[in-house]
Amino acid sequence: MTVVKPETETLDIGIDGECPVCAQNPAFNAKALAAAEEARAIMRGEIPTKWYTSLEEARKDLDI
Repeated sequence: MTVVKPETETLDIGIDGECPVCAQNPAFNAKALAAAEEARAIMRGEIPTKWYTSLEEARKDLDI
């Protein structure tokens, strides 16, 4: 990861060539970088995944 500005960083998103939607190395804020790291931790099995059997069950868990 390369620091671009004090509050933003670039993230290698694994796209070869030109990305039609965004810059090749877009800047992400701290919240987006934390979400990406959390997703990687889930993929590595360090954080257990949650499964819901209904939308109401998910809403209850998320307090919405």
